[in-house]
Amino acid sequence: MLKNFRCLVLPFLAFATLSACDVGVKAGRFDEDKTLALAGVDKYRGHYEKQDYERLYNLGSSALKAAIPKEQFASAVQSAMSQYGNYKSSVLVGSSCFPNEVRLAYDTEYENAKVRELMIWSVSGSQAELTMYQVLPSQDEFHKESQVGCPAP
Repeated sequence: MLKNFRCLVLPFLAFATLSACDVGVKAGRFDEDKTLALAGVDKYRGHYEKQDYERLYNLGSSALKAAIPKEQFASAVQSAMSQYGNYKSSVLVGSSCFPNEVRLAYDTEYENAKVRELMIWSVSGSQAELTMYQVLPSQDEFHKESQVGCPAP
């Protein structure tokens, strides 16, 4: 009888303990998260074209803003604009989705250069925030098998 009691009570106690925690894991929203991240990319492109450094900066997550002050960010974007020129086009070559995060890789053509852009967007609720942006000088072959969890582009 004691054995049966433990089999019933222990799982209940574990569930009760976990339900009291604020756990931020979600499942099955990768397509929605990716859609939000892609909308963030569209905003990023629009602000870049308008040279709206403040709105570009405001797309950033609190972690990004803690890592780089607004003035330094604006200076880096101005420098990139003078180096690469105007945005022309891009192709999404890869994506990976994780709970609350979407990673995107683009082959992008600017007026003066062809580059690979890497972006990480954190997703919370109905909002995506940029947490990492990196430009690589080449467009090497992208290995599609490295994608995780996202619907294929």
